[in-house]
Amino acid sequence: MELTNELQEKLYNDYNVYYNELKGAWVRLQGKWNKRDFELGIITKLITGDNILIKGESYVDYNEDLERGQICICGCPMCEKLYRLYHRKTDICFLVGSVCIKKAGHPNFINDLNCGKKNGFCNKCNKPLIFRGNRKNSNKNYKGMCVSCCKYKKIYLNIPFKDKDIYKKYDTKWDCDLKLWYWKGCEDELPKQLEGLKRNNKQ
Repeated sequence: MELTNELQEKLYNDYNVYYNELKGAWVRLQGKWNKRDFELGIITKLITGDNILIKGESYVDYNEDLERGQICICGCPMCEKLYRLYHRKTDICFLVGSVCIKKAGHPNFINDLNCGKKNGFCNKCNKPLIFRGNRKNSNKNYKGMCVSCCKYKKIYLNIPFKDKDIYKKYDTKWDCDLKLWYWKGCEDELPKQLEGLKRNNKQ
């Protein structure tokens, strides 16, 4: 989205905001700021046509590094760290503090980011892995994937009794109720040696 020179001058003169080519994001210079003012919505609407504070208008990328600097696009000079917040329709990026991230509809971003640093990120969708609490989305048995990407289940197998010891090294187990052997895990990670033994009628 291209902005007119007049609008870019307005953003710079009125809000101390400009596009930083090196960071690939809109940033704000030090300037006067009153904590009662909150200009992120105004600024983002001038640039993108949308108020980015409305839930659903933005997204975040958990795998991007933090940015140096203390001044959020809203003007607050007291941020400890800055993060990259994107306008969903255009992918235009703004460097903002954690409070603005929350106000833009991402209340769990910082907690999730800390979980990701501790537990890792999903190998497929890059979401932070959360092992505890009411937003738990994975556990250590999922081998680096979230529950949405990892179809963690019992996969039943046709293993003749005489061959049971051959396949035990692949962590196959016996289901006493169904009288069947199974392997438990993500379907995508089923060992190749077990592929030909899958039972189609049991999932």
